Formats: sequence, C-alpha cells, structure tokens
Amino acid sequence: MIEKLKLSMIFVGITLQNMTSKLWLFYIILALTITFPLSFAQHHSGQQAPPISFGEGEVTVSAFLIPADFTPEKYSNANLKIRFFDPVTNVNIESVSYRVQIFYGTQLVANQMFFDKDGDLDIKIQPRSECQQAELWKCTKYYGDVDPIVPNALASTPSSIPVISGPVFVNSGQYTVKTDIIGAKNPKTQTTQDIHFETIVIIPNEQQFKITASGTEYSILAKNFQESITELHYDESSQSIIFQMPFNWDHLEHTNFVKNYFEIPKNFLPFKNTDSFYGKVNGILILPKDLHYDKYSDKNTNIIHFMINNEELKQFKNSDSKINVVITPESQSSIITEELLFDNGFKALVSYDSRYSKSKDFVFSIVIFDPKGNTSTDMRYGYGLTDPSGKETVAFGIILPNGIDTRVLDAPVEGKYMMQVALLGIGHDDFKKPLFQKFELNIVKSEMLKSEMLKSEVSSTVITPPTIPKWIKNNAGWWADGKIDDNSFIQGIQFLIKEGIMNP
Repeated sequence: MIEKLKLSMIFVGITLQNMTSKLWLFYIILALTITFPLSFAQHHSGQQAPPISFGEGEVTVSAFLIPADFTPEKYSNANLKIRFFDPVTNVNIESVSYRVQIFYGTQLVANQMFFDKDGDLDIKIQPRSECQQAELWKCTKYYGDVDPIVPNALASTPSSIPVISGPVFVNSGQYTVKTDIIGAKNPKTQTTQDIHFETIVIIPNEQQFKITASGTEYSILAKNFQESITELHYDESSQSIIFQMPFNWDHLEHTNFVKNYFEIPKNFLPFKNTDSFYGKVNGILILPKDLHYDKYSDKNTNIIHFMINNEELKQFKNSDSKINVVITPESQSSIITEELLFDNGFKALVSYDSRYSKSKDFVFSIVIFDPKGNTSTDMRYGYGLTDPSGKETVAFGIILPNGIDTRVLDAPVEGKYMMQVALLGIGHDDFKKPLFQKFELNIVKSEMLKSEMLKSEVSSTVITPPTIPKWIKNNAGWWADGKIDDNSFIQGIQFLIKEGIMNP
C-alpha cells in the first residue's frame, strides 16, 4: 500500500542538512502522522467530499484513482484510494469499517464492505466489460481476505489488497462512489448511525487527432475529463495547439475543474526543445501551474497536462457555450532543471517552474533513476523546502510507484528558496542511512515577451473558414450540370474574390 507522508512537530527548528540518520530514525518513530495527497493534485481522477460533523470535530472522505489518467484501453487495472480523515488536522481516522457502492449513472456496479486499520482504504479494480446482465452489479466479483472481526468485510492491509472485478470503470464518464462509514476508531464500535459521503471519479474519454507540421502528419491522443473536444488543430506560425470544447456556463458552480491530457509523440519536431508552455482560455492568460509538460512518464510520448479550477473558470465566461484554448511553447523556458547525484549511484532530475504568479505557488517535479539509468520504482523520498523568510515545509515517506512525482508547492514571495531532497529506501526496505542532496530555487516574476503575446493574440481564436454563400454553391452545381453558362459562373468566382472569401 502506498505509504503516507509524515510531518513531525518535533522537527520545528531542525534543518534537514543538520540531521543525522539517528535523528531521522527518531523523527520517524515520534512523527505525528498526517496524510497528504501523494500526487500532483491536478492529476487526481477523483475528489474530496464536503466535511460533516463527527464527535467534537469534522470528518470527510476523499476518493481517487491511481493512475489518475486511467482508461481501460491503456491499463488493465487501477487502484481506488478511499481515505477517511479530519480535514482540519489532516489526520486519518483509524480502524474504519466501510460500505462502498459504485454507480455508473444510476446503475449500481459494485457494493461491498471493507475494513481498514489506518484509514487509507486501498482497493484494486479489475474492469471487465463482458457483463450481459441488465443489473450490472450481478456481474461483479469480490476477492480478498475476510476480516476476522467485521462481518462480511474484506480486509485491506499492506500485504493483502481486496479486489473488485466486474463492470467498474469500463466506460468513460462519471462514476459516483458512495461511502458509508459503519464504524471507526475501533472495529467493534459502531457509529450511532452510518456517516454517508459521495465523491465523483471521472474516467476520461480518448480522442485521436491528426495534425500536420512541416509536411509531416502526427497523431495526438487527447484524454478529456469533461465533454469531448469538438476541434483541435496545430497552428504552424505560432507553434500552438488550439482546441475547442463545449461548456455549459449554467453549470459553472458545480464544475470543480476542466482537465485534459494531450499525448504528443516524442518525435514531434516543433516541441523538440520545448520545456514549458503558456496558455490562454477565451483570450485570457491562465496561471503557470495550469500547464505541466511531462517528458518522463511515457517512453513514446510527452504529455501536456492542462487544468483550470472553478475560480479561474469564472473569469473565462463568455456568451458562447464553449471554451477556446491555445497552448503555445515558451521561446525562453521558465523550467529550471537540476541534476542531483547520490552516494549510492542513484540520480534525480529535479525541475521547477520559476515563474512567480498571483496564485503564489509553483510546479515541482522529480524523476529518480537507479544506477543503471532506469526510473526507480517504489522509491521513497522526502524533501524540505525553506522559503526566503526561513519558514520550512517538510514532507517525507513519499513513495513513487514509477519513480516520478509532480506537485504544486507554496511560494508565498518571490526570491531564493532552498530545497533538500532525501532518498529513504525502496519499497519497505530502508537504505542504511538517508541520502541527501540540496539545491537552490530562484522564484522570479516573469513577464511574457511581447512577441509571444502577439503570437498568442493571433492564435487565440479557433480559425473558422469563411462561409461560402448558398447561391455560390448552387451556381457551382448548376454550372457542373450545364444549367448555367461559363460567364455566369465566372461572375460568382469574381464575387468571392471581391469579398475576400477566395484569394485570386
């Protein structure tokens, strides 16, 4: 099971660079456990439910998929992560009995009880699309160890992950995960009444597009978490990807985000030396964190992650029921990359977006390689980030299934930040001692170049071909059938040239 991040109150005032391996061990033993989302929040295929009162505080449930861009066409299975916690302290509620129901539309597709000791329920989903039953839940099977205390519940432990196999996440669209908390704190203790939460998991739909650059045709795979894209093309003059998608502005208050992934072939020459992009939605610049370019997750493609949240969406509202997006490479990249070498032969490439923006945060990425040059699977690492005022943020025990992590970190002010990265171990095995490397980050206010602004203005609207009058079309047909003479047809062509619809 994916390990938690831990943050210890005893760590205040102690810097990472001064810590010995014994201090790290002491830190780990005495740590106050706080669980954070483990991957870049923009990439989560799920959500967190509104909190409700529980005892003297509040509790909530989050549910999301790993991998976040799961589709049954690409992956054979996925892990559904359901977490029950206090949103104020960010501490898990332990010894939880869950009833989990999954719906596709109004159709129930799964219904099962689970027990988890640490409040992080991990369920393996095996999508199976061959169900012939009218009621889809009848095709679903459940596998795993039966909990010895909670009746009819499957136990979720690090060594035994329960499995749901059936018509779950087999189609693109919205799934509702209904989670009832039957008991908490003690598996024998029942709550006075079930605590009910609902969360949404969206399975993206996939679309293939063809674009042409310098006479070469390329295929782009788009993954959409809302409506399908209605138009996508590549503008060679600005090297921009331009797309359009429908959007119902009446539903704006109920839309948490708009998200798309674009898988660009690595041999796409216009982006060969590109590390960062800027974007516009309906002619308005978006925040730097809304675009992330991932060159490492897939060996055949580079992935542009695009996501704008509800607050940003409000400023893009227009009279059209659509969203027009332009994504353009930066001529001078804002991405800074550092190479960190560790004593055991491991290497890390750390990258950050140096642009300081009004959102007061930045995108940070790390890719960890083993001594053979392969991305390191199940690596556990930690980091400490010190801002210009000396305030430090620490996280550790982050496990990377594919050796890659991307997240948004706070940047309260412009200036120089210090980050130290620590490699802790692989899987459940610790290194003999944590391995440290540090580097400096410089977060600066970045003004877009005027030339790039002009490029963006030129390409900010999806180009719509001029409309040819219906009578011209009729003339062409009549001329082809011999119903009108050459002179009448030529007059129609001259009209098109005069009106600028056709070039001479």
